[in-house]
Amino acid sequence: MGKIFGKKEDYILYGSAKDTLGFTKDIAKVNPLFHDFLIKIYDFYSTKQLDDIKKQLMNRKILIIDAKKILENKNLNILELKRAIDELKIFLREVGGSLGRIGDQYLILTPNSYVRISN
Repeated sequence: MGKIFGKKEDYILYGSAKDTLGFTKDIAKVNPLFHDFLIKIYDFYSTKQLDDIKKQLMNRKILIIDAKKILENKNLNILELKRAIDELKIFLREVGGSLGRIGDQYLILTPNSYVRISN
């Protein structure tokens, strides 16, 4: 009777997630895009925060944007908010990042093509 799980080598987990997924330490040294990323919750309350959001993304942060405060702002023009979101989409397209929705009030933004969102 054969082994259910195949060869022993097929299911060995290595010392780190990068090794297990096939990213060698040599590749990580050569390409800085393989460095660690940080996930951060970001309160979005003003369209004036766009430059800070872009800066956070360029510093390898994955942002979960809570847009509840900006959505509740009665003085905000909805067209202004749409323009801000379009500006973020253009920026993310340029750097290879992505944007997705989580429910009604959250957005998730990834900084480059190594961290993607599947819809």
